[in-house]
Amino acid sequence: MKVLITGGAGFIGSALARALVARGDQVTVLDNLSPQIHGENPQDSALLASLPAEVTVVRGDVRRREDWLQVLPGQDVVVHLAAETGTGQSMYEIDRYVDVNVRGTSLFLDLIGNKVQGCESVKRVVVASSRSIYGEGRYQGANGPVYPGARVDADLRDGVFECRDPQTGDLVAPLPTDEDSRIHPSSIYGITKQVQEQLVLVGASAIGIQGIALRYQNVYGPGQSLKNPYTGILSIFSTLLLQGKDVNIFEDGKETRDFVFIDDVVAATVAAIDADVSGQAFNVGTGEATDVIAVASALKNAYGKGGEIRISGNYRIGDIRHNFADLSRAEAALGYRPRVTFAEGVKRFAAWVLTQQIEDSGYQRSVDEMRAKGLLK
Repeated sequence: MKVLITGGAGFIGSALARALVARGDQVTVLDNLSPQIHGENPQDSALLASLPAEVTVVRGDVRRREDWLQVLPGQDVVVHLAAETGTGQSMYEIDRYVDVNVRGTSLFLDLIGNKVQGCESVKRVVVASSRSIYGEGRYQGANGPVYPGARVDADLRDGVFECRDPQTGDLVAPLPTDEDSRIHPSSIYGITKQVQEQLVLVGASAIGIQGIALRYQNVYGPGQSLKNPYTGILSIFSTLLLQGKDVNIFEDGKETRDFVFIDDVVAATVAAIDADVSGQAFNVGTGEATDVIAVASALKNAYGKGGEIRISGNYRIGDIRHNFADLSRAEAALGYRPRVTFAEGVKRFAAWVLTQQIEDSGYQRSVDEMRAKGLLK
């Protein structure tokens, strides 16, 4: 097949491109080579260099019609990964996140739908959605599953970080979040990913092509940017530890996420390209919850050095407490089963990090920005 990957020089995109080329697909990449991901000299980006020679790379912007028209004609499949990412940053760079994530998606669907200059060749779109669209995940309430809203500032100030039953006010325990769970994002980033997903699922159906959304959980692994201070806590923690700095963990460190290894994400995405399903969204994760203290401790053990792990008690506006995936639908429809445990994945990730040049990621600057804007307390 001829496959276009937007954001294809990024972490997930470059790994996917390698897998598709290895099986004989013709791959084109559209990427803006953002300095936030690739550094100030994108031409020296290791991610860009990791793309096979067979890949056609076009530097461009998903908000530019002419860039889409350079890469869309003749493609069979579009895997749309291009997006601004970062929950915290999205809360104060609102227009940029909406412009890139929403308008960039609507533009190429419009070109395909109106059959502009050969764009009618596209038969399938796979869009990267996100666990962030759920906001808080699903919890066990007194009378069945509940979906808590944003935690209140009074609780957070008092160190009460767990969610409450919206009906009784009691603290509740998390359950696996399935695709039929309530969609109520708590960040601008989450809102834009929800809109991206709906644009593809509704828009693709309307213009007569297949659309599928993959709700990625927290993806990590070799190739993840060590320069982006706004996303990827394994990268952030690794950079701090290897510079001998302390790792200051927000809240009480018991907040959990579903950390999924890059190889499993690529396998799920390839399955979505090939599967005879359309109009559906699928969780892509491990189905297991891992708390942030466990992440920091595993990395410190892997490196055998670094600063102290400190629980700060600080909290960010827009952060959620718990979310981990129910994978039943993805297993049934895509045959997806994660194969890399967190323990194994951390070892592979840490081994890769130790081969990289460690530079200051600007994480403290990002923290200072959030605090100055009242988003970190």
